[in-house]
Amino acid sequence: MEEDVKNLGDYLDIVRRHKYLVIIPAIILILATFVVAYSLPATYKSEGLILIESQEIPSDLIKSTVTSYASQRIEVIKQKIMTTSRVMELVNKYKLYPDLRAKKRPASEYVAEFRNSIRIKMVQANVTDPRSGRARRASIAFTVSFIDKSPQLAQKIANELVTQFLNENVRTRTDRASETKAFLQAEGDKFQRKIQLLEQKIAEFKDQYSDSLPELLQYNLSMVERLEEELADNQNQMIVLKDQIMTMSLALANIQPYLTNKQQLQVTGDTSVSSAESQLIGARAKYSQLSAKYSENHPDLLQLKRQIESLESETSEDLSDVERISAELAATTSKLDELSQRYSKSHPDVKAIKAQIKELELQLSSAQNEADKYIAVAKPSRQAKKVMSPAYVQIKSRIDSSEREIRRLQTRQVEIKAKLANFESRIDKTHQVKRAYDDLTRDRANNLAKYQELRSKQLSAELAENLESENKGESFTLIEPPTVPSKPEKINRPKILIMGIGGSIGAGVGLALLVEFLFGGVRGYNQITQSLGSAPLVVIPMIKTLDDLQRKRKIKKRIAVLLVLAAIAMIAVFHFYVMDLEVLWFKIMRKLSLL
Repeated sequence: MEEDVKNLGDYLDIVRRHKYLVIIPAIILILATFVVAYSLPATYKSEGLILIESQEIPSDLIKSTVTSYASQRIEVIKQKIMTTSRVMELVNKYKLYPDLRAKKRPASEYVAEFRNSIRIKMVQANVTDPRSGRARRASIAFTVSFIDKSPQLAQKIANELVTQFLNENVRTRTDRASETKAFLQAEGDKFQRKIQLLEQKIAEFKDQYSDSLPELLQYNLSMVERLEEELADNQNQMIVLKDQIMTMSLALANIQPYLTNKQQLQVTGDTSVSSAESQLIGARAKYSQLSAKYSENHPDLLQLKRQIESLESETSEDLSDVERISAELAATTSKLDELSQRYSKSHPDVKAIKAQIKELELQLSSAQNEADKYIAVAKPSRQAKKVMSPAYVQIKSRIDSSEREIRRLQTRQVEIKAKLANFESRIDKTHQVKRAYDDLTRDRANNLAKYQELRSKQLSAELAENLESENKGESFTLIEPPTVPSKPEKINRPKILIMGIGGSIGAGVGLALLVEFLFGGVRGYNQITQSLGSAPLVVIPMIKTLDDLQRKRKIKKRIAVLLVLAAIAMIAVFHFYVMDLEVLWFKIMRKLSLL
């Protein structure tokens, strides 16, 4: 038995035979579609367009503190706006979702419904990157929309959301700039305190190791060199002086210490002694004058001191009181001259010095009288004394002077060695001091560099803050405010009607085919041949009477009328719910004119 294969004609015959099964369900479903399409509530969407404007001042001159992308900031702002507290403020302000209020739903359902009604869409375009020169996709604007059953409420909420986006962007950018400046200022203050502490440590370190600092190394080395040279020079002088003493001692051994009587009368006499005494008094007076001007280590004072000691050994006279008072009187007089140049006569110091001078003059007069008496009594005995040889005295005084010079040099050597040890100790400590000092100065330099960097960034942050406060940075600009929508957004009735009509017709055809497959018989030449296995002998066609022809013409007319009415209905639906026919006509004409 051959397989029953139906062609298009067979399916058309099935639809024609069961036309009422196709038409009646299709009409019922189409009516139901109309009822459903016009009974569902419409929702309206109000939308605002916000332009993302780039920074007015070039970023090479002033860098903004906001480094995130616009899409990221928009998402952050959305999350801030969509918090429960702010959503409930809008819900309570505009009394949204009355059905939820009637059911006394919790706040979470209000928030969920509100969030589902918001739409934020980025508007992107192909732009050229000015730095790399490559084409890329960039966000140039974004839309903020709100969906609600009431077009007026949708427009109000959308307008409120747009305002919040604009305000939140300005506030976020300004706060970011202020926080950046405050952070940099706080960090700069921290480093400033660190630098001050390090500078204090460096100052204390310098005070503690003031003689071993690295910058004093050359000075210490030069002082060590000078002291070593002075030590060597003194050593050489001591050797030379010892040689001279040895030589003079040999010469002194060949000289008689005292003169004979004849030699005394010819050489010395009273005049020579008087001359030595006068030299001793003059030297002492000069010493007293110079001691008021110079220190004890002055070369002139040292020379006079050695001369006085030599003359004292020659004269051996007891004039110490007169000389001492004379020296004090000379020093006091010199001091009076100095004070008279600086102060007036009525100054207390001047008066005190004058009283001291009068007292010294009285003491000098008394001491002079006693000295004269002593000289008158001792002169005969002095004439009887032996007179020493001048050559012997001269060599002896030179030997004594050289010995005193050696003692002085020895004392100086001890001082030099102590100073030399001190300076060598400084040099030894310099390397350790230098390492610690370098650590402190390096820390200060590093902190100072970081401090200067932070202060520079702080100035840049202040410029960025001014940039944001004056709206010169990247900003959001509203170019299309939300309007009251005139057409619904979600319930697209024309689409529902078209889909409903198509589905209704399909359901009718499907029902006819189902009935045919379940309850159909054997019809037609081919089915009889397939069923019986042989072809029928005679096929008698259907004989149509005049009534059949008239009834068929009436049916055709009715179908034509229905088709015309359906076409008119579809045109009306297209005109009122899809697009105005005049607009469609102008679009068609414009397309034709472009061809």
